[in-house]
Amino acid sequence: MQLRPALPANPHALEIEPEPAKSVARTARPVVRVPRPKVLLLDDQEDFRDVLRDYLVSRCYQVTEVSNGAEGLREVMRETYDLIICDMMMPKVGGEMFYWAVTRVRPAARLRFVFITGHQNDPTVEHFFRRVQATVLVKPFKLDDLNTSLLDVDRKLR
Repeated sequence: MQLRPALPANPHALEIEPEPAKSVARTARPVVRVPRPKVLLLDDQEDFRDVLRDYLVSRCYQVTEVSNGAEGLREVMRETYDLIICDMMMPKVGGEMFYWAVTRVRPAARLRFVFITGHQNDPTVEHFFRRVQATVLVKPFKLDDLNTSLLDVDRKLR
């Protein structure tokens, strides 16, 4: 009884037959790289920013976050953003001043804003929102509400 196959006389001369061609030809699919939308997130509350950033990243957004409008203005001067999520009440430069400064240097950005506020009953804030036809989220809100706001901005851009 033989347990091992017999080796050929010249082990370096082994020939391997190619596998028969398969009836279904496989073609490589091209890799399509879709750029991730860029979001500028402005809020002075770090914990709140962290939650929003993590959620947006999980939804395939590229997020830059800052804690006030002055930092946000520096970012807008360096980069163009697909979406700007902006708290209304921040130190240094608040949401309204930030909006006017941004839209002066990047007019197309006016449709890309989602404002966040806990001061929905403030007449000045309400007047500003009506004037700019803003997409607004009132704190506290659910992440589903954020999704709805993102869709609203998308509709404005089409």
